[in-house]
Parts: sequence; structure tokens; C-alpha cells
Amino acid sequence: MKKEYCGMPMRFAHTGVTQYAPENSLEAFKKAAELGCEGIEMDINLSGDGEIIITHNSNMGYMTFEKHQDALKDMTAAQIKEFDIPYRNALKFKYPPIPWTEASGGTRCPVPENHPESRVTHLITFPEFDEWLSTVDYDLTVEVEFKATGMCERADEVLAASKNVSRYIFFSGNMDVLEEMQEHYKAKGKPEGLRLGANIRFINEKTMEFVRRSDLYEVGLNNEAFTKEDVDMLANMGIKVFSNLGDYEEWWAQLAPLGVTGFKTNYPDAYTEWWLNQQK
Repeated sequence: MKKEYCGMPMRFAHTGVTQYAPENSLEAFKKAAELGCEGIEMDINLSGDGEIIITHNSNMGYMTFEKHQDALKDMTAAQIKEFDIPYRNALKFKYPPIPWTEASGGTRCPVPENHPESRVTHLITFPEFDEWLSTVDYDLTVEVEFKATGMCERADEVLAASKNVSRYIFFSGNMDVLEEMQEHYKAKGKPEGLRLGANIRFINEKTMEFVRRSDLYEVGLNNEAFTKEDVDMLANMGIKVFSNLGDYEEWWAQLAPLGVTGFKTNYPDAYTEWWLNQQK
């Protein structure tokens, strides 16, 4: 059931709700939808046979607790999907560590090998995610972070068969990927409804030069690295600001006054509980 959150910014579950299932897994995304998050942020990489895989890293090490080091580029999508992804990968704190200012953000908590959690899941492809997204019965926005170059053509093929184009924001934090993305869609044109973003992290001369010459719906900025004046400046350019994490009370209190549109969080449950308590 959706929580009755009616404030700003939009809550983007960073790689899904990772207290309940491994990051970037379908189960973690389903939990975000169950909680009524306005958005999901996910990562994509490319398999050796050219399929888009939803995962952060270019090899299987992180998701298998280093049990397997196989590179995605050396495997087919079918082979990648055979790897067991332990649910032990999901066992972070339900709420940010205390004190809040020492919150570990996306750092996975070490879990003993003999932990009783024995469930596993498997990585999925972008087409499989898109099929699931079609079943979500409210306006769920999805930030898709391209972790490597060479994926635009396959992403376009997926969008050509999708009913969800207007739900997606394609972005990256890698400048080479961002340049490729901008050049690709400038040459070919964007699918109708698709939005583009850029995780520039900081406002400086270099990043603003890119912003001014690019087609952008939003930019990502690190917590405490920008001001209300920065948000207003970008708004005057027609660009929204999404905050990168910052999972502690002091930052949460600043989000609405700063005027950011979206907020990536590893703790959507905790943030929502905190926000509702502020309304009492």
C-alpha cells in the first residue's frame, strides 16, 4: 500500500529498496512500487551478446560476494542470469546508522558467510524490467544510469517496443557516456517522451559548459554541494535538480526549501517516516 506522502521532493529508491532485496533486483524494485515511491534509480551494463543487464558493476564480483569474478562482456545474457545473487546482499540497516550524520549511504554492511538468510535472486534484463514496469498502476518514474558506452542503440530497440517511454530518464555520471548519449539523440532524435539527465555532482565551469550545450531534463548534484540559487539558476534554464543521496535528517530538512525535484535515497522507508513525523 502506498504511504501517504504528498511532499517534495520525489522519492527515488536508489537501486530499489535494498533493505528487502539485493540492489538492482526486480524484488527491490517491486518493493519500491509497493511503498509508493515516486521513482526508482537503477544501473545498466552490457552483456557480451549485446543485451542490457540491470546491474551496477561490469563483473559479477560484487553481487556474488566475490564468489564469481566473471566479466559481463565475456558472457551472454542467459549465462549472466544463471548466477545466484544472495539475499544476504540486501541486509543493510533498515534505517540509516546513528548518528544520522555518519550514515554510510550505499555501503553494503558486511554479513557473515553463515548468516541464516539463504534466499537468492537473479539479475534481469532491461526488456524484462520494462515488461514489469507496464504492470505498475501509477506514474512511477525510472532513472536509468548508463554505466558504460555502447548501449544507446539497444536501449532504443527496447523503447521502440515499450509503452513506458515517458516514464524513463536516461542519464549517467560518466562524461564519456553523457557525451555519447547527447550525440546519439541529437543525430537520431529522441523517442517521444524520453527525458535525458546528467549526474554532474558539482557545479563548476566544466560541468556547466556541458549543461549549457546539452538537452537535459534534470541534473544530479551531491548533497550539500549546491544552494537554492543554484537550483533557481538551473530552473531558469528549464532543468530540474535531483539530489544524490544525503541520508541524514539534517539534509532531509533542507530538500524542500532548496526546491529540488527528486531525491535519491537508500532509505525511502526511513525518509518517509521522518517526513510524516514533521507534519504532526
